[in-house]
Amino acid sequence: MSKQSPFKIAFGAIFFMSICFFLYNFESIGTSLKISRPKHVENSNFTSTTIQTLAPTTVKSIKSTPTTVKKPAPKSTKKPAAVPTDRIDPKKLDVEQIEADFPMGYKNPRSWFLPLPGPNEKELLQILTAEQRELLPSFGAQAQLSQKQLDKINSFYGINREGGWQDHIESLDDDGLAPLTKWAQSYIYNHQHPASCKGKKFYILEEKAPWYGLGAAVRVIFRELELAISVGRILVLDPKNPPGGHLMSNDCGAYRGRNASLECVLEDITSCTSYATPENSVREIDIGSVPGGNKYVPPLPAVALTTYMKQTGLPTSGAFLRYWWHAQMYAYIFRPNQPTLARMVEMRTNKTLHTAVDTNVKMKDGKAKLHTVPFPLPPSTISMHIRHGDKAIEGRLISTRDYIVAAERFVLRNPILYRKRAFVTTEDPGAIAEIKRTTGINPVSTTFANLQWYWFYSNIPRFDGSPFQNLRLSENRTDAMITHIMQLWMAIECDTFVGNRNSNWNKLIDSIRCTLMDKCRAPYLDAGYSADWLHFP
Repeated sequence: MSKQSPFKIAFGAIFFMSICFFLYNFESIGTSLKISRPKHVENSNFTSTTIQTLAPTTVKSIKSTPTTVKKPAPKSTKKPAAVPTDRIDPKKLDVEQIEADFPMGYKNPRSWFLPLPGPNEKELLQILTAEQRELLPSFGAQAQLSQKQLDKINSFYGINREGGWQDHIESLDDDGLAPLTKWAQSYIYNHQHPASCKGKKFYILEEKAPWYGLGAAVRVIFRELELAISVGRILVLDPKNPPGGHLMSNDCGAYRGRNASLECVLEDITSCTSYATPENSVREIDIGSVPGGNKYVPPLPAVALTTYMKQTGLPTSGAFLRYWWHAQMYAYIFRPNQPTLARMVEMRTNKTLHTAVDTNVKMKDGKAKLHTVPFPLPPSTISMHIRHGDKAIEGRLISTRDYIVAAERFVLRNPILYRKRAFVTTEDPGAIAEIKRTTGINPVSTTFANLQWYWFYSNIPRFDGSPFQNLRLSENRTDAMITHIMQLWMAIECDTFVGNRNSNWNKLIDSIRCTLMDKCRAPYLDAGYSADWLHFP
């Protein structure tokens, strides 16, 4: 092979470096142009202002290319186009959640965002073999409540239950209960139902708030009960002026041989009522005398929960301790007695007393299709308690729309297990009217198992006012009260909960699901504001 001359080698090296330098500058130009005009920009007006974003070396390299500088277009005198009616106007929304999901009615422009057709069951069945079709009934059965779940709900209503409430609580799964529930319920029960009432000290509680509704009345009782436990006294409801008597019909106490009280419909708070005398009883307890300085939680339950939380590696806050203990108090006091449970079952299984509205199906007259309500409610049903009425006196009212938004946004984010199906309780007839005409709020519904809402509600008298105004709608207050307790029990049948903890009734739902039923791991969505209830005593 002949040797190359030094001249040719030098020339080749210079030529190679020139090509590299050219490619480097060409890449810079390309990069700058990509930054100046991204691929997704649809506007074809590429003006000289774009050139200003290029690097100085790039401008120099394309200086020879003539450019046309366009003057800015004159401002249009036309009025802006109106927002299409099929879009959401954020200014009209009660909450920020929907606007955050779909700002200004945003619609995804990509083709894959278009709705997909549903499965054609008739065509698919023709494709399946006879052996495959035999499997279908077993798949459908899995959508129903299991026998274990059905047994728990029956026991919750007192159906086929062996024993009392303590036996029911012991039958529940620990992992679905609030921490230490079985121990706490046994602790309270044993304090109020000792093996012997002789030699015990008592605290006799009179009616202190005759203007309260059921939820608040129960709250008053358990506040006094926790004081009694802390000082070693058994709480007894005054037989002559018992708390909650104003909520009952006067004749409800006849079968008890006492005056009307909450014990007409709930289990007796103690088995020692007849042992309370002026000598061994007090009618007031000084909060300052409570040992440990905690007026909300007795010493042993407080230390018990603290010990439990240490094992989780987490500290116990005062707010958490109080909320947990109040849930235990609600559960102990709010245990319907056997006559009440029997009446509740009678009402619950009355098919004419409850209605289901399927907004997915429209009748010829344009109205939604009506159905009967099954017992129990189907799996994945959402409980939605809309508290309106006189609640505005002590807190902000949450609109019906806000409750629906909270539920719908949750279902949109959890589309596989949860459904757009809800049981609604409220004192407001306007809220029932609104849900019946609400098919959905989010403009995207194709992800849901059912495209539009399926609503359950009971056909009971309602008045958007105080609890007393609602009780007056019925001739018999006691029966009306049982109706409302039944509404609470139906809410606990559900698997997801939407409410506002600024309401005592919503707190009651939240507590009962975690203590008298093992649904504490089920989602609870608060449609209200935490600042309104977080440190409420």
